[in-house]
Amino acid sequence: MMDETTNKDLEAIEDLHRKDVAAMKAYDYEALMSLMDEQCVLFPPDSEPEDGRAYLNRVRASSDRIERQPEILELVQGWQEVRLLGEFAYEQGIVRYAVRDANGAIVRETQRLMRLLRRQPDGAWRVLRAMWHAPRRTSEKTD
Repeated sequence: MMDETTNKDLEAIEDLHRKDVAAMKAYDYEALMSLMDEQCVLFPPDSEPEDGRAYLNRVRASSDRIERQPEILELVQGWQEVRLLGEFAYEQGIVRYAVRDANGAIVRETQRLMRLLRRQPDGAWRVLRAMWHAPRRTSEKTD
């Protein structure tokens, strides 16, 4: 049976998930950075660990050079496990994307993601560590 604190924590983690999806759909890098703990470190595929904000700034700079961002048609986080461990929590699951690229092709990606979260003094949860594998893609041409 879950106590009131556990329920509040799980609701706050769900709030993090909602904000994460909304920010990713909007390409809102500032909002994504606001979801990171001050000590956030990301472990991108085939790369060295990197400060979370520095990583997002690098991604933003490269996306600024793209004339038109891909249209995000679908973005679903399927968290298969969320475990509370005091002021920390870990979660693992699958993230699915569908985007329409500049050529009109629909590209679908699936990634496994594992994150370590930390509860903030205000009760919100932020990403402390995150790692994922390279996306697995399939494409389909639209008429």
